[in-house]
Amino acid sequence: MDIIITLALVFMVWMCIDCIQRKEHFIWIIIMVVLFPVGAVAYYFTVKAKAGGMPRPTILRTPQVRDSVKEVETEETLQLKDMIGKFHKAYHYEKLGHTYLEQKKYQLAVPQFKEAIERDPDSEEARYGLAKAYHGLERYEESAESLEELVKVNKKYDYGNAIFGLAECYRLAGKEDKAIETYKEVINSFHFFKAYYHYANLLDKRGKKEEAISQMKSLIGSSKDLPDYKLEKERYWIDEAYKFLRKNGVELA
Repeated sequence: MDIIITLALVFMVWMCIDCIQRKEHFIWIIIMVVLFPVGAVAYYFTVKAKAGGMPRPTILRTPQVRDSVKEVETEETLQLKDMIGKFHKAYHYEKLGHTYLEQKKYQLAVPQFKEAIERDPDSEEARYGLAKAYHGLERYEESAESLEELVKVNKKYDYGNAIFGLAECYRLAGKEDKAIETYKEVINSFHFFKAYYHYANLLDKRGKKEEAISQMKSLIGSSKDLPDYKLEKERYWIDEAYKFLRKNGVELA
């Protein structure tokens, strides 16, 4: 019995660390502690198992930092380079690319992902990684090109973050027509509040004030049924939607 309790405690601590790394709402930690060990099991199947692996930055969360081309070798990069030298597999190039992404070495990541795609054109992970590397370099058009190829075959990749990232890249690259079209597709399939907000703003820029107001109202309306932890994550966009409506003379009860 003591062994079972110890294993359950270790599992709970592991899930708490994962929760912190993923920056999930702190309520999960409270649930895991109070509902020991059921809370940790619930977190595993609700969050970790769905997300998969260790948390990685998505297109939308890629830090906008100009990377240095200076390479600092780590045990992981050395091992991957050794495997590449022996086997020349797309998998190892892709993993090396993701290692550089984690280090914010975007310029070093780009050729690794390109090589992975050259060797395995069907590698969705490599295309997504290449898009994130270009995004980190603020090369949004090239990031969009990589995402276009990915979205052609899998619009739901990374729970919709790929097509959402494509809309973001179009917007940041100044391709507003394509951004509007893609944001519309995103909000029809996924509930990204940031997508609602930027879609509405682009409509407003085009003089479609009433449509923009309607989208902002939809954003706020969708927030009514959110659980507290999700509401906290989306609070910024909800507040911005309220500001937009007040600025345009619309007051909601």
